[in-house]
Amino acid sequence: MKLRGLSFLRIGRIEIILDYSWFIFFFLLMYTMAEGHFPQIHQNLTRLQYWIIGTVIALLFFLSVLAHELAHCYVAIKQGVRVKSVRLLFFGGLSEESTEPKTGRQEFLIALAGPAMSMALGAVFFSLSVYSVQTGSRPYLAGVAEWLGFFNIAVAATNFIPGFPLDGGRILKAILWDRWNDSNRATKVISQMGNGFAFFLIVFGVLQFIATRSVISGLWIVFIGLFMKQSALGSYQAVMLQRALSGVKVRQVMTENVVSVDWLLSVDELMREYIDKYQFTDFPVFNRDDFVGMVSLEGVNTVPKDLWAFKQARDIMIPVEFIHCLKPTEDATEAWAKMASNDTGRMPVIENDRLVGMVTRRDIMNLLKIKPNLDAA
Repeated sequence: MKLRGLSFLRIGRIEIILDYSWFIFFFLLMYTMAEGHFPQIHQNLTRLQYWIIGTVIALLFFLSVLAHELAHCYVAIKQGVRVKSVRLLFFGGLSEESTEPKTGRQEFLIALAGPAMSMALGAVFFSLSVYSVQTGSRPYLAGVAEWLGFFNIAVAATNFIPGFPLDGGRILKAILWDRWNDSNRATKVISQMGNGFAFFLIVFGVLQFIATRSVISGLWIVFIGLFMKQSALGSYQAVMLQRALSGVKVRQVMTENVVSVDWLLSVDELMREYIDKYQFTDFPVFNRDDFVGMVSLEGVNTVPKDLWAFKQARDIMIPVEFIHCLKPTEDATEAWAKMASNDTGRMPVIENDRLVGMVTRRDIMNLLKIKPNLDAA
């Protein structure tokens, strides 16, 4: 599944995506610091100075969360796991990995890296706060460092909650995985635990808000609970899908008789004779016997309708070298993961540089419907 949010940075090959919830949390944090906490504690500053302090705290906290996630990425890369992208949330993040950890030990080290970084940052900021007090520096500087220390320790503590996708869930999964030598079983157990803990956090967050009127802490806890509940369900479904497709190869689910188009076919004919007729959104394109690319409805929509008769499939197709393809010997679970990762519902299957079939999400879902009957027969 592609990670949703605003893509704003790329570090090496890792795309950093900012979750939309950050904009709300960022403003709430600035507002709470600028209009609530600091005017009560330090009454000799101007309103502009309060807002500057609030902005600095929010920015440094954002960089702290980024450091938390980059620590995960660094250890993952060292363990041979390729990370494609990271979605930053205000209590950590969610990574999309193109490869998975192979052992419980690797999972443990990767999961532990983020909280360890947050704990270290918390210690640094608390030390700076103590130093500012002892040296008689401006008192609000000690306050800034103290709050940043508190927020980083809170991030570390939050991520030790034993449920997906938080680091505590991954750490506990790694321990159970290493003990049972069964990643699927460990994932299922932690998903069920996370679902129960998520419900508790949602209720506790609501009660926290009612009792203290603390917007930051109340919303923080409720959001984490909702996110954990959704992620626990997704993790459990992923395990069930993997078990159902265990041992199934792409060759068993692909469609061999593929409807293809010639690369000289006009866009107008493509719409009338193929997209409208077969109700598919994309088709493989051939130059005689050679598979050369894929053409889609999305590509058609880039061409003005009055030019459809003059443009051909080869003008709007995606060349084969830029297409994500499958092999007949790959596992069906890998096919499903690749389709989700690339946000496509249909992928070509290539063997010896020749197109031998197509796999769709519908093909895999149909197999899931009939597999229990096949297993019982």
